[in-house]
Amino acid sequence: MRTTSFQTTIENQFDYICKRAIEDERKDYLKYLSRISKQEVSFSNAGEHLVNQFSTVDYYATDMHIFSLYGSSIGVKNNLLSEALKNLPDKKRNIILLYYFVEMNDTEISKLLNLSRSTIYRQRTSGLAIIKEFMKERAE
Repeated sequence: MRTTSFQTTIENQFDYICKRAIEDERKDYLKYLSRISKQEVSFSNAGEHLVNQFSTVDYYATDMHIFSLYGSSIGVKNNLLSEALKNLPDKKRNIILLYYFVEMNDTEISKLLNLSRSTIYRQRTSGLAIIKEFMKERAE
């Protein structure tokens, strides 16, 4: 059976529409890939901080230096910092541990230790200076 010119025209139009739809879909997919590639970074080019967000590290009590403080235990992971804290007088060490590890402010610490807030501030800042000097000496 022979096809009529009308039928051929319809087939050609359908063929054109199909090819156009496929070409448009291809263009959309390439645009999508381009957008994605601008947002993605390979692990080899990513910084250490970003890569560490996708990993976990197990910490055990044996990996930390434990300080007992008012019935609770505070673990310090850094060896140099824990050595520096051990060399501080008890009062300064307790204030620094409460401020930085328990996240208490000077007013809360002053109520707990029955000292003035300004004393807590002076003890903390002088303790930090001692720690800084200790760590600077050990680093050299």
